[in-house]
Amino acid sequence: MRRRWRRKRTGYGWRRACAVLLALLIPVAALLLHCRSAVLTFAESQALWIAERQVNEAFSRVLTERAELCRSMVQVTYGENQTIAAVITDTAAVNTIRTDVGNYIMEAMEGISTVDAGVPLGTLCGPQALSGWGPVFRFPMSVTATVLSSSSSALEATGINQSVYRVLVNLQVSVCVVTSAGRSSVSLDSSFPVAESVLLGDVPDTLTQVYDDDD
Repeated sequence: MRRRWRRKRTGYGWRRACAVLLALLIPVAALLLHCRSAVLTFAESQALWIAERQVNEAFSRVLTERAELCRSMVQVTYGENQTIAAVITDTAAVNTIRTDVGNYIMEAMEGISTVDAGVPLGTLCGPQALSGWGPVFRFPMSVTATVLSSSSSALEATGINQSVYRVLVNLQVSVCVVTSAGRSSVSLDSSFPVAESVLLGDVPDTLTQVYDDDD
């Protein structure tokens, strides 16, 4: 009587192990991607808060130190019948304000180059219902910033034969954020009035602006 030998399936165990391993890796990978996104989001938010605080402090400091310069920045000349002929803006003074603000911001950002972003455990895990819950995990982050500035003016009617002329300094602060989860960048745009003059009388449709480069 002949015995029948069955061939053992040597590859079945490996395929099953790979399937189990893949089933475990997929949710782990999804969780890691979510954690990375959460850490970067909190880091960007922290960087924007830092940048906005430094911009506000820099403008407050410069406007206090350069108060006399701001008061004499704009001069108004009148023509016949009290018609406004020109608004003379001292661009050297404007550039001084721009430079001071940029320098203060860069010095402040260099002093706090290393901070941390706190992310609650519930936010890291993913479910919306758990967002913001649990202990906070701290992730170190480094921030660097660049500052671009420009100036502009605005004319706004505030009443009968009355307008307000403002000189604005516009800032764009670009912040690079580096964390263990990766690298990202955010930008903060802001504008602050540095000089203001009330214009009394008829304002022509085309207002002549003369920029004086002398100190």
